[in-house]
Amino acid sequence: MQDAYDPILKGILSDSPTSKLLCFFLYCVIAPLSEETIYRGFLLTALSSSMKWRDAVVMSSLAFSVAHLSGESFVQLFVIGCITGLTYCRTGTLVASFTIHSLYNAATLYMALAS
Repeated sequence: MQDAYDPILKGILSDSPTSKLLCFFLYCVIAPLSEETIYRGFLLTALSSSMKWRDAVVMSSLAFSVAHLSGESFVQLFVIGCITGLTYCRTGTLVASFTIHSLYNAATLYMALAS
């Protein structure tokens, strides 16, 4: 998890309990909620109306990876995008993909704190 070694993120997390709580809320609730709504709720749904759902998952995952502008973790983000996309297609609800995304981000934060 490349993001876990970001020195700016480590600085924010080491400042105070309030900044840690705010960072957790933004990184593990707000970001996954907005990204899952955009990439799975809107984009994947729109793409799957005009192509096979597997192709739509790949395309939305590519968009998700590219949007993060992180060349070092592109493949990792693509895989997470595919997992959340497949989960959304399987369940038909954003709750499951949001939960996976949120847990992934929480693990990244934990690794930043532990290192």
